[in-house]
Amino acid sequence: MSKVKRQHYVPQFLLKKFSNQDEKIHVFERNKGFSHIASSQNVACQRYYNAETLESGDIDTQSIEKRLSEIEGAGSVVMELLLSGSPLTSEQREDFAIFLTSQDFRSPRKRQDYADLLLAIAHKKFPKHTISSVENYIEEVKKASSERGQLDLKNIAESKLEIDDDGAILVDFKETVSTLSAAQHFAPIVSKMNWEIIFAPAELQYVISDSPVQLFEDRGTLGEFTGPGYWRPESCISFPLSPNACFLAYHPKETSGIGWPPKLTSRDAKGCEVRFLNQLQLVGCLKQVYASSNQSWLGKKCALLPEAKPRLSFLPVDQEGEIVSVKTTR
Repeated sequence: MSKVKRQHYVPQFLLKKFSNQDEKIHVFERNKGFSHIASSQNVACQRYYNAETLESGDIDTQSIEKRLSEIEGAGSVVMELLLSGSPLTSEQREDFAIFLTSQDFRSPRKRQDYADLLLAIAHKKFPKHTISSVENYIEEVKKASSERGQLDLKNIAESKLEIDDDGAILVDFKETVSTLSAAQHFAPIVSKMNWEIIFAPAELQYVISDSPVQLFEDRGTLGEFTGPGYWRPESCISFPLSPNACFLAYHPKETSGIGWPPKLTSRDAKGCEVRFLNQLQLVGCLKQVYASSNQSWLGKKCALLPEAKPRLSFLPVDQEGEIVSVKTTR
């Protein structure tokens, strides 16, 4: 088996669904105001993105990639069944659920969020009298902010927190890879939700981004999007499967009894629904949005998007009140 160096965080078979007849995909850059055309092989990927540091110190570049390939293979089969309107077995629902959650947790943005979470969990275990906890770090930043001075990194010397010169916390890359193991805990929840495929009107198309799995509660929450958890009763999942079809999953409404098996339905989408789901892709993307055609509205909206920032509320803020990011490094 040859080593795969260019490793995708959005699988090529999914990106190809959004490619044109020349097998090219239109790439729109977040907050930069320009777009370009590329092959699906050359987007949503990074050299050795799924590398893992072993206890021996060696770098394993293929084990995670191999497992993801197995997940993608099973998921792609079920995706074609969903697009064709075929019924699914319980095993096929489970296959697609693990594909969806793995896709969510392998995205760069979710890895970043999860690295933030790992950091908080790890450092809250330290004694309160030290400056090792995230809470104490936040207090140090707030103090520096109120005094309009610079954060004194010497005060954090005993903390085991790695602080960059700009105040960013550094997290080892191997910790972010563990996000993939988290996906298996959420997949059973997704498999038991009601599923729906909604097809776009002929004049409209869905777009996809580098973070294609998006969670939301209702249309009214888009302006204050925070990415609700899979287990929340109000949570819904959107996942574009092609320019013409989008997958939705949602928890059954509370009734006197629990319906089983979960529903699998399809319908035509309203124009406002397509626009809302496309907006979710825009809001949730880290750097790029992809489309099968050069849509001027998409270029304009991407140009107006601010730079993506972490969405977790416990992260510290700088002197201007902006959240201090946790950076992942190899």
